Amino acid sequence: MHPTIRFLSQHPLLRGRPWVGFGRFLWWQGISRLRPGRHRYDWIGASKLWLQRGWGGLTGNYYAGLHEFEDMAFLLHLLRPDDRFVDVGANMGSYTVLARGVCQACTVSYEPVPVTFQRLQDNLQLNNALDERSRLVNAAVGSAPGTLRMSEGQDAMNHVARPDEVAALEVPVVTLDEDLFATPLLIKVDVEGFETEVFRGARRHLANPALRALIVELNGLGQRYGYDEQALHTKLLAAGFRPFAYDPFARQLRSLPAPGPHNTLYCRDLAFIEARLASAPPVTVIGMTF
Repeated sequence: MHPTIRFLSQHPLLRGRPWVGFGRFLWWQGISRLRPGRHRYDWIGASKLWLQRGWGGLTGNYYAGLHEFEDMAFLLHLLRPDDRFVDVGANMGSYTVLARGVCQACTVSYEPVPVTFQRLQDNLQLNNALDERSRLVNAAVGSAPGTLRMSEGQDAMNHVARPDEVAALEVPVVTLDEDLFATPLLIKVDVEGFETEVFRGARRHLANPALRALIVELNGLGQRYGYDEQALHTKLLAAGFRPFAYDPFARQLRSLPAPGPHNTLYCRDLAFIEARLASAPPVTVIGMTF
């Protein structure tokens, strides 16, 4: 309970009106018990999400409008119709639905766990977005093709299994360089500590200036696989990216001296990105416009 209270108390879209988030939280706790099963949530614009009790990877979007506010708002302000977005570790599709359902971008989404992948498909279908502009790949992303073992049943916390983890399933692995033909404008990578392997298999795209921005989770989880996330940060700097935080209300990027504690925005071609952010149409979520 404590993380949820902290989340609702500190969320930027609930600042000065925490009762909105707590009211939505209490309503969901009640209705999801009285009426078990899936519930349709009308999200941003015409976009929608399926919600169900226990799906923590999605319910934060109901409580607070956008679960990861700064990063999701950056995506909403950056992308335009026909841009390309790649979602590595798509889970049930929050970022993919924003990119495809709200921004009308072309999307490629990777999710290795079959049960989660089915929910990702269902959310795209709910948005009438299972078409040639969205490709869903039921595979993990790494540095070389093959297979690896994944945890299951941990919602958004599923991860590449360590040797000592018994409850795991085997999934196929692809690389971005081999599986992804066109370099996108934006890539989001959230794979619970396996980010180093993803970028080892994406050298061609990192070298392509068409890739302007990354949303990367660098929060220390790489240590469980023996990866040095500072080395990955240095690699991204060498490719011309710089770390930033984003203020969606002011539409301003703020340079960071190091990766943030959760997700970090990495940007290059700053003039292009800042022009996009400044000219984006306003977005309204749970009564707040940014």
